[in-house]
Amino acid sequence: MEHSNQTSKPKYAGTQGTLLVAKNDDRMPDFTEEGEDQAINLDQPALIGLTPPFSGRRFPLRPGKTAIGRRNDNDIVLADGSVSSLHAWIVEDQGSYRLMNILSTNGSFVNNERITETPLKAGDHIRFGGVELQLYTGLTTQKSRPTRTLWITAGVIGLGILVALGLWVFLK
Repeated sequence: MEHSNQTSKPKYAGTQGTLLVAKNDDRMPDFTEEGEDQAINLDQPALIGLTPPFSGRRFPLRPGKTAIGRRNDNDIVLADGSVSSLHAWIVEDQGSYRLMNILSTNGSFVNNERITETPLKAGDHIRFGGVELQLYTGLTTQKSRPTRTLWITAGVIGLGILVALGLWVFLK
């Protein structure tokens, strides 16, 4: 008898929803390593730890691909038994982010939904095994809204000046 509970996985997904890619996959550009002894930059996107022992800890994301796992050669090292050696990648492309589950045993989750690959947005809760983190995209994304408001205000004032000049010429 066949199991009807089995979910279909994409061709490139292995067991547990693991994404199968080669180490030198052309879709994932490799970037040179930056110095780790830099001051904290609040504009830099990061994952913020939510579960002990990582609570409140800031894990900066690299431009391009950030490797996450238990092994020391990952960009973000989560020394927890529920996290796989190479668990996932977060890929940044011109300010957009996506999470790719790579070689995990316990899966990757975004907002409590198991994923293979998914886009991310600021504030998303990301879980690797039993370790939960939150995506922080930086202060510059929060500053963009006042700039938009400034342009709208300037446009309204400019339109008001044009109407006033038109009335002045008409009434003259």
